[in-house]
Parts: sequence; structure tokens; C-alpha cells
Amino acid sequence: MNRKLIESLTQAVYIAKKDARVYYFKQPVIMFGIIFPTFLYFSFSIGREISPSVFLPALVAVTSFFASGSIEVVSLSMERGAGTLDRLITAPVSLSTIILGKALAGCGFGFILSMIFTGIIMPLSGFPLKEPFLFVIGVALSSLTFAALGMPISVYAKTPPEAMMPLNLLRFPMMFLCGVFIPFEALPISLQAIARLLPLTYSVELLRQAATGSVILQTLLLDIAALILFLLALLLIATKMLRKSIQ
Repeated sequence: MNRKLIESLTQAVYIAKKDARVYYFKQPVIMFGIIFPTFLYFSFSIGREISPSVFLPALVAVTSFFASGSIEVVSLSMERGAGTLDRLITAPVSLSTIILGKALAGCGFGFILSMIFTGIIMPLSGFPLKEPFLFVIGVALSSLTFAALGMPISVYAKTPPEAMMPLNLLRFPMMFLCGVFIPFEALPISLQAIARLLPLTYSVELLRQAATGSVILQTLLLDIAALILFLLALLLIATKMLRKSIQ
């Protein structure tokens, strides 16, 4: 059992390495993974009297949010359109391993960009991280969850725009509901209930706790548990959708 698990994880890592080498510098990935969060930072911070402890962790979460999901949109859709996904599916690799490998590629891209963003912006703002280890863990878990979020939407797409449009229709409302621009507590109760069903809420909450050092154990455990549950559910849904798409 352990040997089979190790073999599957090794195969997933090789798939992730292949996707990283091929897709990290594709135009849609650069646009939504790098350029968009950068412009978002400047438009959100310049001329506004907002504490860095409020908006910087949120923007790191948004960077991970957009960067991580962009890889799957490009890799799955381009491979399906070119027919190379069929060759990967017929290889002696399980569908769950393929999905995990592609999620790992997205996670790596989102994590790297988020940490670069953190390393540049936080010193410029004069805001030090109070819990750096917890912050890194939060970024990694968020990136993997957001990578999995892009999977179900991208499974049937044959071109990046075909997958990017519905994904953005989901991502943009999430930014306004999950405490990025508007404090979560300022939302009406009905919208707070909706926000609690979205993974970005827990990522923003987790990264703010780590950045400020104001850690509430119960809230922290809830955020971590919620992100893990979202991750497992999204990977399972994506695997089932990929299996259905090839039947």
C-alpha cells in the first residue's frame, strides 16, 4: 500500500515538473498570475489609508488565488485541444494521480509568486511578518487548494479562454465576498454565510492571523481544516469529471 502511494506521488511530481517546464511562461499564465495581482496591489494601495496588516495578507492570498489556478486552465485545456491529454490518460497512471500532478504544478507557481510578492511588498510597506512559518504554511495550503479549484472548470475546455471565462466569473465575486476589499465583519449576515462556503475566505483569514501574530487557535484550526476539506473535495470532483469526460 505504501509502495503504491509512493509510486503515485512520484508520478504526480513528474507530471508537475513537466507542466512547470512547459506552461509556467505561457501568456495567459503571465497575465493572470503576475500582471493582474501587481496592478491590483497598486490600485488598492496607492492613495488609500488602509493598514498594511489588513490588505497585504489579503493581496498575497489573491496572488496565490489567481496564479495557482492559471496553470490548470492552460495545461488541461491546451492538452485536451492538442490531444496530448489522451496520451497521458492512456499511460499507466491513475486519473487521480494526473489531477494531483497538475494541482502540484499550479501550487508551485502560486506559492513561488506569492512568496516573491511577499518578499518585495512587505519590506517596502514596513510591515514585518509576526508568524513567518505559519504564513508560509498558509500560502502553501492556499496555493494547493486554489490550484484544485481550477481543475473542475478546466476539465472539459479545449482552449484557455474557454476555461478562463467561467473561472473568472467565479473568482472575481469571491474577491468581494471573502474579506479582500471589504472586511468580512462589515458584510451582511447573508453574505457572510455565502463567504463561509468559499475557500478564499479561509485563506485570507489564515494569512492575516499569521501576518499580524493575532492567532486565535480555534479560528486557525477552522481555517486549516476548511482549506483541507476544500482541497480534497475539489480533487475528488475533478477526478470524477475527468473520468466522465473520457467515457
